[in-house]
Amino acid sequence: MARVPRFTPRPLTRSRTRRRNYRSRRGVNRRWQSVLLVLVAVLAVVGIAGTAGTVAVVGYYSQGLPSLDQLREGSLDQTTRIYDRNGVQISSLYQENRTIVALAKIAPALQDATISVEDRTFYSHQGVDYRRVVIAAAYDVTHRSSALGGSTITQQLIKNDVLCATCAAGGTSGSGDRSFSRKMRELLLAEELERRYSKQQILELYLNSIFYGNHAFGIEAAAQTYFGVSASQLNVAQASFLAGLPQSPSAYNPFGTPEQRQNAKDRWNDVLQAMVANGKLSQGAADAAAKVDIWTAMTARHAAASSGQDALTGHFIDYTIQYLHDHGYDEQTLLTGGLKIYTTLDTRTQELADAAVKSAVKALSSKGANTGGLLALDPKTGEILAMVGSADYKSVEIRGQVNLTDVGRQPGSSFKPYTYAVALQSGQYTASTLLNDKDPVIGGTHFQDWDGRLQGYIPLRTAIEQSRNLPALWTFKDVGPQKVVDFAHKLGANGNFDVNSLTTTIGSGDIKMIDHLAAYSAFDNGGIRVYPHPVLKVVDASGKTLPAFPENTAGGPVMTPQLAYLMTNLLHGVPGKELAMSALPVAGKTGTTDGYTSSWMMGYTPNLAVGTFMAHINQGDTCNSGFNAYGSPGVPTSGWLCPTKVLWGEDVGQFLWKPFLDTYYSGATRWPATWAQPAGIVSATICRADGGLADANTPADQKTTEIFLAEAQPRPCGQNVQVGVTPPTPYPTPTPAPTHSATPTPSPKPTR
Repeated sequence: MARVPRFTPRPLTRSRTRRRNYRSRRGVNRRWQSVLLVLVAVLAVVGIAGTAGTVAVVGYYSQGLPSLDQLREGSLDQTTRIYDRNGVQISSLYQENRTIVALAKIAPALQDATISVEDRTFYSHQGVDYRRVVIAAAYDVTHRSSALGGSTITQQLIKNDVLCATCAAGGTSGSGDRSFSRKMRELLLAEELERRYSKQQILELYLNSIFYGNHAFGIEAAAQTYFGVSASQLNVAQASFLAGLPQSPSAYNPFGTPEQRQNAKDRWNDVLQAMVANGKLSQGAADAAAKVDIWTAMTARHAAASSGQDALTGHFIDYTIQYLHDHGYDEQTLLTGGLKIYTTLDTRTQELADAAVKSAVKALSSKGANTGGLLALDPKTGEILAMVGSADYKSVEIRGQVNLTDVGRQPGSSFKPYTYAVALQSGQYTASTLLNDKDPVIGGTHFQDWDGRLQGYIPLRTAIEQSRNLPALWTFKDVGPQKVVDFAHKLGANGNFDVNSLTTTIGSGDIKMIDHLAAYSAFDNGGIRVYPHPVLKVVDASGKTLPAFPENTAGGPVMTPQLAYLMTNLLHGVPGKELAMSALPVAGKTGTTDGYTSSWMMGYTPNLAVGTFMAHINQGDTCNSGFNAYGSPGVPTSGWLCPTKVLWGEDVGQFLWKPFLDTYYSGATRWPATWAQPAGIVSATICRADGGLADANTPADQKTTEIFLAEAQPRPCGQNVQVGVTPPTPYPTPTPAPTHSATPTPSPKPTR
């Protein structure tokens, strides 16, 4: 279906619009005099001295300047089409959501607000605010940063509508290029634009061209999109809100996360205060405007407008647009370039994933779940086959357009595999090593497991399968937190993890599902890292295939095939036992966070990696799930990610992860063969007492079989004592597994 791009974490650059034909009001004169003044000041700051040198530089950059006629005569636009991996069109991007209006039909309050916050000296400068340019240049040099902008409204118009119009498809946007060359051309053209057009004409062009977020280009479209009124009908509260958006439409998106909503409120207040400082509004009027409720109607209008969007692939399309933007495709190119974008999406898999999420939410609604996410990757390539970011892309109540597969959250016990992989890699641990599930005090802090029990010393394999907290904490402390975090990052788990906190190993950090699943894919893929990506190729309007993306190539080995196989074998026991899938080639790990706010099931098969997540997300800033942090009925709490009624990661596995795989591997798609065991893996009979190699004296009921890295096998029974671990009495009766084997709830506080 025809579709304009939805809001993305970062906005696409501002694009061109049709231009009104304006008559030139001044001849081309005195360009050199005024620009030289600017250049001398700028060059003095950056260290280029000499008037002769300045004149030469200006002369050089005045050659080959693009024509300002582009402000009136745009080239014909072509629709960009997006296809799934099988060549079926799933969306299209085009430039239509703009209505040109005369300055006389734009509310004076909007004009005042825009000038106050963007360019207070607009009516007095001649295209360039010399003082702002010098200050910005000095800041750039002294701080080695380009964070301080010095562009006037005229310069912004040149930057976004003239210089960017000359960008090559897929290249770097002129608006994003802060080079000296681009800046010089911008200054020269700004001076020329001021000579050709009046201030009113320039302001009209600017207000009709800039991007206001949520696919609204120009002030008329913005007024209609956010408030359902024309630009001439905007009141002070509405006008001041809209005037603040163009600086960063993504950061100030009122329909995004709570942080973005708060940013929008803060920016709105900044604009009102700028109007006060500029003499366009009294403080009393500004205070009154700030108290106007613009949010209720705006949110309701957004919900109604969202119903026209493609709910099935909405998150994936948004993610793809942002991905293209991050790789140099500007807004102008995407909306008018006539590109053919062939994505990695498999429509069948997407449909199954969407249905699975909706079904799981319905099944677990009694536990407080109202949304979920599912991400499916090809573990060999990193190609995204399905991306469901919420239970309903169109729903305002659950913040449906927030993509749960691309938002950082605590991973719970799904982080533990990284800790155990480092332990096994060290050669000091094996799958049969007995771990401490006996001593709850570590480094002066008392920890408690999810079931409140202590099981003594248990094998590493059992610790993973039963998701015990204490063994993971002791192991994390022993092998070194920094080594574990470095290993996780090496695999692609690029989250925020505190190496000074032991609770990192039980999931107190922060990670996006897409990064988490990429790291799990390395276990699945024989130790080879992959990079998740949504695009296979891009073909331009002439039929030329544009350069490929670096993520389309695997990243190389990050662990040995033997370690990857051993980890997969260990992780097989989680879905094998918790989800009764022991006969199938599956591996994975659950995760549940403190307060039951985030519940995960991460896992894979030999040809598919699947991450799932369920939660209760609230529209407002106060939770209405009806439960407190202990999963019991409780009063509303603050926050938008809310407690649930003891929603475990195991529940997510049972009602979302497993059902999705059952439907995926049906019909013509069969379950794959299990992973091939690489050389360097050995099997041995061990005794249960201490995980050592069994001998003829070991009772039959105390023997079991285990696999090991060939270079890291245990010692004989009775000698397999790990440093710092006192083994239990020989040949104890094995501790029975608890009836509920869900994952723990990590927190700096003792977990339950």
